[in-house]
Amino acid sequence: MAATQIAIFSDIHANLPAMEVVAEHVRQGGYDAVYCLGDLGGYASQPNEVQALIRRMDCPTLLGNYDEGVGFNLDSCGCHYIKPFDIEMSNISFFWTREQTSDANKAWLRELPRELRFEIGGRRVLLCHGSPVSNTEYLFENRSDGYLKQFAEGGKHDAHADVIIFGHTHVPYHRSVEGIDFVNTGSVGRPKDGDTRAGYCVLTFEERGVSVEQIRLPYDVDVACELLVSAGLPAYFADYLRTGGKVPTPS
Repeated sequence: MAATQIAIFSDIHANLPAMEVVAEHVRQGGYDAVYCLGDLGGYASQPNEVQALIRRMDCPTLLGNYDEGVGFNLDSCGCHYIKPFDIEMSNISFFWTREQTSDANKAWLRELPRELRFEIGGRRVLLCHGSPVSNTEYLFENRSDGYLKQFAEGGKHDAHADVIIFGHTHVPYHRSVEGIDFVNTGSVGRPKDGDTRAGYCVLTFEERGVSVEQIRLPYDVDVACELLVSAGLPAYFADYLRTGGKVPTPS
């Protein structure tokens, strides 16, 4: 089979400067297909502008947990934070984003699918935001092989897929368990791995298997920070971007 390359990105979180850099890099890449795994708003100041850009890209887009909360005017983003400070910051971000997102954009979010499935070279590919079970479940990079096996053939939550691609944790990785490739795309606009650069991934499907390249791109972080602070969002969100998610938080 001829090699097929697909570009996939996720978790933009209203960071337009980061998304613009990724969109241009993807355009220049000339990939066979491009997909977005959701979470367009939250934590930064340009949810409507990000949605407009994604819609101009005309790429299939999934309903992330944040998109669901905003689009359906729910009371929570479904982020499952534990520490009181994190919960407070999450609530500030969510309600600000829900208020600022236009009715037309909310209507568009409500139409997004929770998953996409297709085949490439006989390999069954599943795209989801969080996990094959839920768009709020975190498939962290340290999940055990035993935990991931539940998505394999005959498992409790058999995903009926050979390649499962997701985001939500904001930390990129690629693992193979029970013959299934698990690929986390990382985050465009709010990385949590200590790398401040925007991220997306490229999967290359060939006869011999699937290879994954995690691409990181510098963008003007200071501009993104200035925009969100001037919009009235907490300076903590700016510190988060400047440290790649490694800013200390109060107990």
